[in-house]
Amino acid sequence: MKKSGFLKVYLIVMILATLVGGYLVYSSRSQYFKSKQAFESSKAKLKALKASKIYPDSGNLKKKENQVAGYVEAVGKLKSKVLENQAKLNSEFTEQNFRKLMEDESAALAEMAQKENLKLPEGFAFGMEAYNKGKQVQAAALSRLEWELKAIKSFVTIAANSGVSSIDDFSRDEFKLETEVAEKSEDETNARSSRSSRTSSRSSSRRGRLSKEPAKVNPMAGAGKVMETYRFTSEITASYEALSSLLNGIAVDDNYFLWLRKIRIENETQTSPREGDAPGPTNVPGVVPDEEGNVPKIDATVLFGNEKMKARLFIDAVRFNEELVTEATPAKTTES
Repeated sequence: MKKSGFLKVYLIVMILATLVGGYLVYSSRSQYFKSKQAFESSKAKLKALKASKIYPDSGNLKKKENQVAGYVEAVGKLKSKVLENQAKLNSEFTEQNFRKLMEDESAALAEMAQKENLKLPEGFAFGMEAYNKGKQVQAAALSRLEWELKAIKSFVTIAANSGVSSIDDFSRDEFKLETEVAEKSEDETNARSSRSSRTSSRSSSRRGRLSKEPAKVNPMAGAGKVMETYRFTSEITASYEALSSLLNGIAVDDNYFLWLRKIRIENETQTSPREGDAPGPTNVPGVVPDEEGNVPKIDATVLFGNEKMKARLFIDAVRFNEELVTEATPAKTTES
């Protein structure tokens, strides 16, 4: 009987505990859903407020005008800064001027390089060697060719002053105005064949568009509205100290904005030291032998760490457009 009474009490307690636990779980779950619903509702209201237009009253109009004025002032200051030391394009620069400039600057650069022990590629002409070989100069490109030549000269001067041992290779990408006439004639030549294939390519391009992945966003899209870039690539040999000095010099150049887009560096020596590469003890240079003819020895030798490095630099000489926006007119609003 005692055992039966204990079981009854135990069952009653367990049932009550289960009911209380169930109630608590239900109550907490209900509260969770209420809180979540309130949060989603507040989130939706906030999103709607952010997306909604500013109410067109005089107070909001004044705030908007102040914001626009602040933006215009900031843009104006930035424009003044980036254009502060930028040389203007010379619209009266002629082909004769250009060829004379190339000749004079090439000679001056060769003399400077010899003085600073900087080895240049044979026949170095700022990546414009094609013009020394008879390439036609487009009149529309002349002022920018002058500007780019001087930007490249600035880079080479920084390299020489930094202690770079050699410029082993140098190339320059031609910009659009240099090739525009040639491209135009090619387009005219190929126009007929392009038209004949256009019909068939349309249907295939439609099919292709359906299977294409979404286009990636280009972070540089629209950059052409505010700047022009002139790419050149240079391979150099330099010590660690000289390379560091070169990179710092590029970064702080006051006259040309040289944008280092990419750099590849490798050790001049591609193999590690082997056993037996270390020389034996050597006499300390400049020390007079003692009475017994003994001279202090150098028995510690640096095996690696003093090698020079080869670096390939991809640089954009950036020219900011002088017609940068400095004024803005706030949108008209109607007061109600």
